[in-house]
Amino acid sequence: MARGGVLYRAAMEQARALAASRRMFVDGKWVEASNGATYAIPNPATEEPIGTAPDATVDDMRRAIAAARRAFDGGPWPQTSRQDRARVLTAVADGMERRKEELRQLLISEAGATYLTHDIQIEQPIRMMRNYAELALTFDFEEPLPTRVSESMLGTQVNSGIVYRHPAGVCGLIPTWNFPLFVTVQKLGPALATGCTMVFKPSPYGPLINLFLAEIVAEADLPPGVVNFVTGQSNAIAETLVSDPRIDKVSFTGSVATGKKIMEAAAKTLKRVHLELGGKSVAIFLDTDNLDLIAPQAASPTFFHAGQGCAMTTRVLIPREAHDTLVQKMVDFVQGMVKIGDPADPGTFLGPVIREERRQKIEEYIESGKREGAVLAHGGGRPKDLRRGYFLEPTIFCAVPNTIRIAQEEIFGPVVSVIPFTDEDEAIRIANDSTYGLGGMVLTRDTAKALALARRIRTGVVWINNGINFLDAPFGGFKESGIGREGGRFGMEEYTEMQQIVWKA
Repeated sequence: MARGGVLYRAAMEQARALAASRRMFVDGKWVEASNGATYAIPNPATEEPIGTAPDATVDDMRRAIAAARRAFDGGPWPQTSRQDRARVLTAVADGMERRKEELRQLLISEAGATYLTHDIQIEQPIRMMRNYAELALTFDFEEPLPTRVSESMLGTQVNSGIVYRHPAGVCGLIPTWNFPLFVTVQKLGPALATGCTMVFKPSPYGPLINLFLAEIVAEADLPPGVVNFVTGQSNAIAETLVSDPRIDKVSFTGSVATGKKIMEAAAKTLKRVHLELGGKSVAIFLDTDNLDLIAPQAASPTFFHAGQGCAMTTRVLIPREAHDTLVQKMVDFVQGMVKIGDPADPGTFLGPVIREERRQKIEEYIESGKREGAVLAHGGGRPKDLRRGYFLEPTIFCAVPNTIRIAQEEIFGPVVSVIPFTDEDEAIRIANDSTYGLGGMVLTRDTAKALALARRIRTGVVWINNGINFLDAPFGGFKESGIGREGGRFGMEEYTEMQQIVWKA
């Protein structure tokens, strides 16, 4: 623990230095909140403040929206060439690469992100930004329509045409806090590549990493007002962003309850809405002769970023005859291998959850699982040797009925439910018995069988045998997991409006 303490002190000092001068970025300028207000950001592993962020007012948000509107309606950015957009996106990616270690320290200190998560937290966003630079050059902004013959009062004529994709306009972008760089880049990349302007309103749990990214974006020589970042705790600034008629599109990543409120507010001006709202994903394990190998993967939601991931497979489905053995091997793994503690220590598996209120909510779910008949196989409490920080033990429930709260509601914490099934049809029924429909996983040596099962699962994403593609594949969900897709050309399409242009040949 002594080494971890040294690492933390070094990380905290660097994070404080990085956070000390963070301001909002509006209309090409660095500004404080108009009333001078700030709020403290705690390190979730120590509960000590690492810095402050501006606590914006509604007027601050309105000024940012006005800047983005001017930049779209009268500025050069929407008319820039593919090459110019690609150069800006590449410059942002280069800036992220150059300042990667500073980004790392902020992710450790602000998000409690262990090294185990850093490929997704840091490396993938850089790759995504470079991929969007390539897409800016190759995306089909214009495509021909088939030539058709029509009859009119003036006689027979031949008609040619194109579909032209305009930038969607001014975008209100609200990323979440769990993978803050990843989620922000998922929105920033395609919005810039298509010629949109934008206002970011980061989660109050994750403003510093977003403001640091804003500094990198500011170095890319964009016209004023194209990208704006406004931070604050008040719901009023987010409500202003999604309801303002000057905003053409809203993209939000977060909870179902908030997503529904955003959709309702956006309906008043008929904005385009993209929502990614989480899930209750399944991992279906079909083979039972390699339980030692699959146990760590089955248990991974109990330690990977403290279970704070929308697509994590928190429902583990296993053939009934292997249920007890798999559960024991999962318990053995987390007991023997999962180190809890300092995210600045590369050997740590499980870091803290983001805030005390989130920890208390997760504990409520754990208690409900006990009351409703699930068997607590491991964890369920706070680590006794960690008196500071928002830590929880890796928690495994087994023999879980799919009807109870811990199997139906998104917990967003280090809790997994193991559910037995009798045959493949029952596994599919369990998988689809959810109001969510974001992710899923099928693991078996029989890839053909896995493909057949994947097509029966009502989710936007199904990973087979750990196959994954962050750069090209569409990411998003069915049902209450959201509307729209992010990733690759599919993410680009979300930030365009299609226009038909037809002429007499």
